[in-house]
Amino acid sequence: MMSLSGLFLFGLPAILSASVALFAWQYRSNPGGTPLVIHALGSTVWIFSYGAGTRLNSQLVAPSLLGLSWLAVVVVAFSGMYVAVEYTERTWFKQPVVLGSIGGYLCLEALLIWLNPRGLFYTRVPTIVQTGTPVYEFGVWWTVHLAVVFTAATAMLGMFFQAYLSESGAYRQQTRAILGGVAAMYITAIVEVAGLEPYPDLLYNATMAGSTVLSVTFLWALFYADFLELTPVARKTLLEDIEDATIVLDYQDRLVYANRTAKDVFDTGREYTDMSADDLFDSIIGGRPDWIIDMADSEIKVATAPDGERRCFSVSASTVGDDERGRAFVFHEITAQKQYERQIEQQRDDLETLNQVLRHDIRNDLQLITAYGDMLDDECETEEKQQYINTINKSADHAIELTQTARELSEVMLSDSVEEQRVTLQTILTDEVTEVQASYPSATIEFGTEIPSATLAANDMISSVFRNLLKNAVQHNDKKVAEVIVSATDHEDTVTVTIADNGPGVPDNQKETIFGKGERGLDSSGTGIGLHLVNTLVDIHNGDVWIEDNEPGGAIFSVKLPTV
Repeated sequence: MMSLSGLFLFGLPAILSASVALFAWQYRSNPGGTPLVIHALGSTVWIFSYGAGTRLNSQLVAPSLLGLSWLAVVVVAFSGMYVAVEYTERTWFKQPVVLGSIGGYLCLEALLIWLNPRGLFYTRVPTIVQTGTPVYEFGVWWTVHLAVVFTAATAMLGMFFQAYLSESGAYRQQTRAILGGVAAMYITAIVEVAGLEPYPDLLYNATMAGSTVLSVTFLWALFYADFLELTPVARKTLLEDIEDATIVLDYQDRLVYANRTAKDVFDTGREYTDMSADDLFDSIIGGRPDWIIDMADSEIKVATAPDGERRCFSVSASTVGDDERGRAFVFHEITAQKQYERQIEQQRDDLETLNQVLRHDIRNDLQLITAYGDMLDDECETEEKQQYINTINKSADHAIELTQTARELSEVMLSDSVEEQRVTLQTILTDEVTEVQASYPSATIEFGTEIPSATLAANDMISSVFRNLLKNAVQHNDKKVAEVIVSATDHEDTVTVTIADNGPGVPDNQKETIFGKGERGLDSSGTGIGLHLVNTLVDIHNGDVWIEDNEPGGAIFSVKLPTV
C-alpha cells in the first residue's frame, strides 16, 4: 500500500495537473487550449502511474504502470510543445505530415514498451528490487526516448522564450510565468536523468517537483494572466485575416506591422519594415498629409493607385502601446460605395433636370390654356358654356398648383437634407391664411386662437405644410361655404397647429393612407401629392401630423413641430 508521504509526494502534483486540465477545458477551442488539456491529463497519468509503479511491491503490476508512465512522458512533452506552437502561431508544426509523424512515433513507442523486441527498450525484466522498486537496465531505445522528450521540451522552452522577448504587456506577463515553470521542469528532468539528485531516493522522481511548479504556473496564468483567453495568436490572426488593410507605426512613426491585405493593396513588403511615415505615405498616396499622422480615432477618405487604379478608403486611426505614442491605421475600402454614390448623384441630377423641363413646359401650356379660357369667358353667352369654361379654368389652376407642389416635393426628395433655419410660426400662418383666402374668396378662413410667437427650427419650406392643408380643407369641402378654423397651442418645446374644416371628413381607414404613408407611386390611396409633401416635410423636421374627426362634421388636421 502507498504510504501517507507517498500520497502527498505524488497526490499533490497529480491533483494540481488535473486542476490545470479542468480549468483549461473551458478554453479548449482557443489557441493552445486543447494541447494544454492533453498535457495536463498526460501529467496526471504520468505522476499516478509512476507513483503507483514505484510504491506497489508487485513485479507483475509495477512494470505495466512504469511503462505507462514512460509513454505518458512522451505525450506530456509533445502536447506541451504544441501549447507553445499554437500560442506562438507556428502553423507549419500543424501540417499533416508533422502530426502524422508524431502520432506514428507514439504508436511505435507504445509497441516497444509493451513488446520490448530484442531488448530495445530495456535489456531484461527487472530482477533487482530495492525497497520494493523494480530497477531496469535500459536498452538503446531508451536513449532515443530521452532524446525525443528533451527535444520537444527544448522546443517548448525556446518558443516561449522567443515569445517573452518579442511580446509586451499582458502577453509578456503570461510568457514570463509559463517560461519559469517550463524552465523548472526542464532543469529537474536533467537532474533526474543525470542522477544528480541531492538525495538517493529511487522512489521519488525529481521531475515531479518540476511538474508541480509547472502546474502551479499554468494555474496562475489561467486565473490571473488570462492565459488562453487572451493570446497573441488571436490578435495576430485577427489582424492578418481581416479584409481591411492595417498598418501600425511605432512611437518614432516607423512602420512596424502591415497585415496581409495592406501588403496586397499598398505593396508594402518586408523591405518597408522600419520605413518612416514620410516615405510610407508617400509610397501609398503620393504625399505625407500631416492630418493623417496627427489624427486619432477619426475617419477620413484618401485615394491611392498602387496598381494604376484609383481606389478610395475610409481611414480609421487610433493610438497603440502603453505610452500611446504608436499609431494603428485601418484602411476600409469604399471604392464601390463611392462609385454608387456618384451614380446616384448623376441620376439625381438627371431627374432634377427632367423635372424642371417638364414643369416648365407644362406650366407654359397651362398658362396658355388659362389665357384662352379667360378670353372665351368674356365672349361666352350661355350659362352651360360658362360652366364648361369655369371647369377648364379650375382644372388648369389646379394643375398649376400641382406643378408648384411637385417642385417643392422634388426639392425635398432630391436634397441630402433640409437646411435648418429659424422661422416664426405667427408670420408663416398669417401669410398662408391671407394667400389662400385671396385664392378662395368664397371660403371662410379664421383664427380660432391667438397664434403664439413661437420660433420653429425649420426653413421657409415649412410654409408648404400649412398652405397645402389649408387648400385641402377648402378644395375637398362639400359644403356651400367652406369654413376653416386655424388654431395653435404652444407647449414647452413643441407647438401644435390644428386646421379644422366643416367638410365631409376622413374615414378611419384612410386617416393614415391619406398622407401616402407606407405607399408610393400613382397607386397610393392618398388624395394627392400635396398631403404627401405635408407628411414628408413634417417628418424631415422631426414633427408629426395626424387627423381627427371634427364635431359635428369635418376633419381636424394637426401638426406638431419642435420649437427653439
